Amino acid sequence: MVTVKSEASLASTSSVLSVCYMCYNCCGIRVHKVDGWISEIDGDTSNPYNLGKLCAKGKAGMMGLYNPYRIKSPLKRTNPEKGLNVDPGWQEISWDEAMNILVEKLSRLRKEDPRKLVLAGLDFHHFITMWAFASAYGTPNIWKGAADYFCGNALHSVLYMTNGTFQAKPDLDFCNYCILIGNQLGFMVGSNAVPMTRKMAEARARGMKLIVVDPVCTAAGSKASEWVPIRPGTDGAFALAILNLLVNELGIYDADFLRRYTNAVYLVGPQGRYVRDPVSGKPLAWDLSQNKPVSFDQGDCSHFTLEGQYQAGEHSCWPAFQLLKDHVRKYTAEMVSDICSVPAETIRRIAQEFGQAVMVGSKITIRGKSLPYRPAVVNWSRGAIGHKHAMLTALAIQLINIVVGAMDVPGGQLGSNPVGPDWAPKEGPDGLLVPSPIQQIVEGAFPARRVKAPESLDLMELFPLASYAAPLFEAAVLEPDKFGLDYRPEVMLHFHSNLLMGTSNPNRMEKVLRKIPFIASFAFLMDETVQFADLVLPDTHYLERLYPFPNHVAHFVPEGLGSWHWMVAQPVVKPAAAARSWQEVLLQLADRLKLRQELYMILNQRLNFKEPYQLDPAKNYSWEEIADCWAKSWFGPERGYDWFKENGFFISGDKKVEEAYPRPFFKARIPIYYEHFIEAGEEVRKVTQELGLNWDTSDYQPLPDWKPCLAHKEEGEFDLYPVNFKLPFHTFSLTTENPWLNEIAEHNPYAYKILINTQVAEKKDIQDGDGVWIESASGKIKGQAKLTECIHPETVGIAGTFGHWGKDLTIGKEKGAHFNSLLDSELDRIDLVSTALDCCVKVKLHKQ
Repeated sequence: MVTVKSEASLASTSSVLSVCYMCYNCCGIRVHKVDGWISEIDGDTSNPYNLGKLCAKGKAGMMGLYNPYRIKSPLKRTNPEKGLNVDPGWQEISWDEAMNILVEKLSRLRKEDPRKLVLAGLDFHHFITMWAFASAYGTPNIWKGAADYFCGNALHSVLYMTNGTFQAKPDLDFCNYCILIGNQLGFMVGSNAVPMTRKMAEARARGMKLIVVDPVCTAAGSKASEWVPIRPGTDGAFALAILNLLVNELGIYDADFLRRYTNAVYLVGPQGRYVRDPVSGKPLAWDLSQNKPVSFDQGDCSHFTLEGQYQAGEHSCWPAFQLLKDHVRKYTAEMVSDICSVPAETIRRIAQEFGQAVMVGSKITIRGKSLPYRPAVVNWSRGAIGHKHAMLTALAIQLINIVVGAMDVPGGQLGSNPVGPDWAPKEGPDGLLVPSPIQQIVEGAFPARRVKAPESLDLMELFPLASYAAPLFEAAVLEPDKFGLDYRPEVMLHFHSNLLMGTSNPNRMEKVLRKIPFIASFAFLMDETVQFADLVLPDTHYLERLYPFPNHVAHFVPEGLGSWHWMVAQPVVKPAAAARSWQEVLLQLADRLKLRQELYMILNQRLNFKEPYQLDPAKNYSWEEIADCWAKSWFGPERGYDWFKENGFFISGDKKVEEAYPRPFFKARIPIYYEHFIEAGEEVRKVTQELGLNWDTSDYQPLPDWKPCLAHKEEGEFDLYPVNFKLPFHTFSLTTENPWLNEIAEHNPYAYKILINTQVAEKKDIQDGDGVWIESASGKIKGQAKLTECIHPETVGIAGTFGHWGKDLTIGKEKGAHFNSLLDSELDRIDLVSTALDCCVKVKLHKQ
């Protein structure tokens, strides 16, 4: 921190290094102050993560801090009635009274049944605190809200199995051909937004071809080499057509990679199961040099066959790759064209371009090490998998990268640091990859977890392959007996999320929240969800809050070459008079509830605190003292919290080539054939039948298919698909009360409007600027029409999470349209493998 006093102005100026939290990325910032008031926020030019670059959201952070309508005191509800338009009758109380209320309720509940406590919300970078408190208290019920409805329900599970990590990105430093399906990576959207945007700009400038497959010509589509409009919910079919063309027509696949690093050589019998060695139980491969089956880890794998039919004992069997080739053969370009509305010749051309660009067999030398070079990649996100059958779609897309060997090698798809200075994936059952524990923010998908009758309110026990199951909370709270639950939620602690805005239909969410007798909300503003609270506790703004090492799980250290670096988000100003950080309040609650010993033990273990800096259960630590133990445990006694306050970040060293491009350096295989899905499905079927549930398990299949969403089968007056897309200058519903960001949105022709294809609007007699209604079977919203050619003619486009209705909101209220009001979260609208909520619905459109 630097402090200077100007004789001319007599004003005290200073700057503080910290980390932005206007989205979940971790950009280093330098915050300038004059007489203690923030005057400007800049990117920290010395920070290795964002190199001084900062987006509009980061620059506007101070405007949220000084919001005059922030909650200034603990509040208690006096009106027992709750509803979307009900006045809670707030009464100001002291923090002492608020804490006494919480301690009394939580003490009683823990003695009765700790599972009746729900912790709801996602303060991403310190989810560890909430999780540790819940574990110490004894409740499995953590409800992460919108992130677990739409973020990566199928994405993370597939990446755990194939990259051994939570996220993955194209290696834009070396990529020459990139396909984005349903996302805007590299255009200030998604994780590592600033570094990826810089890398994307540099890659495009040197000639990388970018193909964007999306119903809406977003910022990514507008800058791409080619925008490919696609019918919503058909991305899986598109991917399977590309895959079929590569492996069956063009013959482009990396045979050496498949033999060495995947289960493509494993022999599969007629029941879909591996053929195993009768003694060791290991899967067999067919060795052509010996003309017999051998264990997959015996002999020279270069002699293992990928194709053909063989006889192993009494079994006819086939290599998994042969089954894949045969399976995708039906996805011809012509057949898929009818499904996804992309011309067959376009599908064929993209497959051929991708196949040529990937350069199977090529090598590159980096820092003296010869590595496979695969400079073509397919990347996907919510737009592709926010649908029914999401897991199958994610598998189909990822298989394109796998069959050409573009996995964790230069130019290909890079997992977010699956290998680090002291962590790496391991070889699990059947020789397949299992992520390091540090990578598993949420449970992995291999080996499949045990299926049993539900004990948690998200019904996670019925989803052995899913990363999380938040959308099932609604069904379980509304109908607990249906799922065999022997308790009901009674208390909810709510943090850093707006469940009514960010999940599904708010009318259904209202019913869910009304089922929970007592809700305590840690909140900065009085949003729609906080209106349902019984107790409101004023939370701090991120510029008032300490976040030790927000990138501590390594997902926000950019992939590929670069440095290992660790940052501290420190308070820039003192909290407003009554505001308290929710983490600190949880620590106080843990102490008063006599949970401190368990909580400290969990933090010591999960964060790998080392002696002499492990938390001592006999002591009572402040949040700053925990941060100091954390820093010294990880980086040595000379780099405690005070050191980080002064320096902002620590570079612990450059990544090794083996860390940046790890695939050639570890032997754990990745699947192209998902045999464990079969048994997982059987277990789910058995348990759900015992519970009397009508449960579809047909998606538990070892090779992916495209299957239509329910909306694809619907006909009649509901004739359009609504599509939601992200903007680079807003984060969910969290930033809608920021006046600077609102001004940007108001000047943007698409942000608060409803995008309608020009020809479709003409048929419906709608003019640019007209007020329109959009109605689904579940909800109805209104907005202002924006006519454009940059949208698929069967869709209407709705940006962001807008359309606030909270009476205490002064800027975002009634701006834009609330997309989620059109959705339904009944079981038939949820992917029953990954738990992704189906955003593929049909609507009708007419003028107001």
